Amino acid sequence: MGFKARPLGGIVSSKLIVAGVLALDDLKTPKRSEKKIVGGAGVYSSISSSFFTKTALIAAIGNDFPNQIVEKLDSKEINLDCVKTLDYPTFHWSGEYVGDMSQAITHETDFQINDHYDWEVNEDYRRVNFTLLCNNDPNIQDKVLQQMKSKVTALDTMNLWIDIQKDKLDETVSNIQLLFLNDAEAQMYSQENNLDEAAQILLRKGPEYVIIKRGEKGATLYNKKMKKVIPCYKIDNFVDPTGAGDTFAGAAMGYLAETGKYDYETLVRAMYYGSAAASITVEGFGTEAIMNATAKDVTERFTKLVGGPGRI
Repeated sequence: MGFKARPLGGIVSSKLIVAGVLALDDLKTPKRSEKKIVGGAGVYSSISSSFFTKTALIAAIGNDFPNQIVEKLDSKEINLDCVKTLDYPTFHWSGEYVGDMSQAITHETDFQINDHYDWEVNEDYRRVNFTLLCNNDPNIQDKVLQQMKSKVTALDTMNLWIDIQKDKLDETVSNIQLLFLNDAEAQMYSQENNLDEAAQILLRKGPEYVIIKRGEKGATLYNKKMKKVIPCYKIDNFVDPTGAGDTFAGAAMGYLAETGKYDYETLVRAMYYGSAAASITVEGFGTEAIMNATAKDVTERFTKLVGGPGRI
């Protein structure tokens, strides 16, 4: 399986690097269950960022990754020059959601492909100004970070890495500008239950801003002096939370990269776009809803969130 070569202009026009896993998931929710569906933080984040800006993806896929998904990503003008195909199984996650689906239960992971992938960034892409390091082993995140010369690097993480790789995560976080994580992760990483206090502890680790994703309660932006809470977009058909946080981060970073700005007001606006995009993801199973969404769909929800018709 190969990727279409792109002219040099495609390299120049890429404004955001997304480094994240592409996966095949076995997913079960109270409403539905399927095996080997496309997933992974790299997929959700790059799709949502592509609504706003030219995105280049850094990832590896295995010999079992569906070619139609590769074509779908390419059709969204996601640059795949830095995606490598290896003769191993694609990263695989098996898990389920029960009850209110607030937390995934992991049954199995197969990450052997990472033993054979170097996460190397093509030289032409290392000066892209905005980078999103999707949830991943902090050793891998740091490997990508050390290659990049971006002005703004954002990082997402999860409870697993906070638990087993905290020192390396601290080291990597000390070199980024923006940290994404959810409320439970923020409490775990800071060892502080009060989210306002937790955010200040996390800011002292190095980033200029911290965004705490809070599910149906919205999201909160922090720096050392200010705090801004934004709402989530109210939906009627909650199907699957998988990838919502990745979608949020991808859309927010896509908007920032397209504007070329990194300041408090632009970050707040980016969060509204992130909330709008994430609300689409949770209305479908896996990537189905966000894969078929358009920039217009996201903009319509953004308009309602910030005060247009139907504000909630």
